[in-house]
Amino acid sequence: MAIVKQMEIRSNIKKYFDAAYDGEVILVPRKENKNVVIISENEYERLNQLTRLYAYETKLSKVIEHGRSSGSAIHSNGSSDVLNENLAKLKMIAGLKKNWNGNGASPFPSKLIAKVTGLLRDLQIQPEIFPTALQTIQLEYDNSRHDHMEIEIGTDTIAEVFIVTYQGNEILEQISSNASVLNERILAFYG
Repeated sequence: MAIVKQMEIRSNIKKYFDAAYDGEVILVPRKENKNVVIISENEYERLNQLTRLYAYETKLSKVIEHGRSSGSAIHSNGSSDVLNENLAKLKMIAGLKKNWNGNGASPFPSKLIAKVTGLLRDLQIQPEIFPTALQTIQLEYDNSRHDHMEIEIGTDTIAEVFIVTYQGNEILEQISSNASVLNERILAFYG
């Protein structure tokens, strides 16, 4: 960070703008601590992205913490507490704006949110849910054997299932994204 007086900035504005563009942060002290910082547009956008991502993570953490403090576990049966927690997360995901992840991700279509809402209500075992940059919602499960399963739900009728077993084996499959087929696959994962 460079600290530069206003007079110096005025005299050499191109020099300091170029320095800011190249990644230097320029602090300009002013009377009554009304200081100004000069940064590049890229740095400004990066800071905005980080702010939005932090706000999303903070909201999501509050929802998760609320679930924990109420005594519900995410990987439990289809109890209404866990379902309500997932529906609250899904509502936050629905509210994400363009570039929510800081890498240009698009908002989620209402058709997908409605589909996942219906699926969550019909699932026998509630997952952890996460948004992806591909405009899909990922459902995650872990079983007692320490296997991990991810089910990626999009607006189409096919769901992608990815499983990593505790031995490190990977399984990738496609299944129908309707509730009865998903329930069968989830129960088999736990079986």
